[in-house]
Amino acid sequence: MDVAPHPHRLNFRHRQLMMAFSALSAEREGVPPVVVCTYEDRESALPGLALLARSIANHAPHLRLLCFSSLAGAKALSDELPGMELRPVEDLGVSGWSVKPTVLLHALEESDSALWLDTDVVVSGGLGKLLDALPAGAVVVGEEYRYRQLGGCSARARAWGLTVSRELDCMTNSGSVRVTKAHRPLLERWQALLADPRFVAAQQMPIATRPTHLLGDQDVLAALLVSTEFADLPVHYIRNGPEMVQHCGANGYHVIDRLRMIFRRPAFVHMLGRYKPWSFDVPPDPLRSKADYLHFVCFELSPFHAAAQPYAAALGNPTWLQRRSRLARVLNAMALGNVALRGLPLALAAWAAEWKRGSPPPLSCATEPLASLQRQEMSLRSRVAE
Repeated sequence: MDVAPHPHRLNFRHRQLMMAFSALSAEREGVPPVVVCTYEDRESALPGLALLARSIANHAPHLRLLCFSSLAGAKALSDELPGMELRPVEDLGVSGWSVKPTVLLHALEESDSALWLDTDVVVSGGLGKLLDALPAGAVVVGEEYRYRQLGGCSARARAWGLTVSRELDCMTNSGSVRVTKAHRPLLERWQALLADPRFVAAQQMPIATRPTHLLGDQDVLAALLVSTEFADLPVHYIRNGPEMVQHCGANGYHVIDRLRMIFRRPAFVHMLGRYKPWSFDVPPDPLRSKADYLHFVCFELSPFHAAAQPYAAALGNPTWLQRRSRLARVLNAMALGNVALRGLPLALAAWAAEWKRGSPPPLSCATEPLASLQRQEMSLRSRVAE
């Protein structure tokens, strides 16, 4: 997408010089060029942290993982894995969902650049190769799960009272964020808005009733990236399908993305939404909760399930890493075990159902009337929060 030139070029050149100086300093001082960082304060999410850490150690052993956590399980994991280093959470001054910019700022004290990954991410391929190919000067974010409406970022910025100087072609997903030392001003501004009383108050509301610009941390980041203050920063997306998979429900791993990935492996898989794999210790009863059972089957057919298999023994062979549903076993056999194809029938059925309802999420960037944008966004919120 072409963006009109922005007047603040001196600011942009200053940041470029900062980045070049940081890279030279890192090379001289032996500072690693990039680290991965994450945060976890929930005992229930330790299986996800273990999968993230072990998969990084397997697929990208040269990368350090800085884990900000006070959990005993995280300490045990860092004692076992040489590339994982535990960092204290007391110095952060913040907890929960708003920690990302703070953690990234701390990570940049130890490295020239840092990659945030959520703890519901499992690395499944060439993460190091993906990082090496990223443009050095860009803020790198994930492409939001099936959400490519033009106008979503600028609407959030205006709701914050920010002046808009550009539009991004896709909404941001902050489950994966790569920044460098030159991006400190952006991180500090992001940090400040997440501490804003309006944002803090909104986080106490049900997700479906929150204002769009206060929905979560990534909505604030999107607003900043299109604002005049940061419109000179190039933005690069980690793309759904060819580079990563964001999986959420039957059609969360979209039909189109599945067809792209029949013979390819993404660098990582992000398991979005309220339903987490480790919540399925006991299979849901399809007669009592069809939604729970559908998510259960979708997980057993998911690329996350496949990418987690090498670590089953290290996790104690949990039941949720087995394939227990008959439907999942049948569909897996029909697809000859192909990770992209085995969930295709359910994805097609879900896509058809969305068309029947008259509100299929768009597959390409297009200008959307505001009412249409709001309807599609509420549909996505309901699926993530259900």
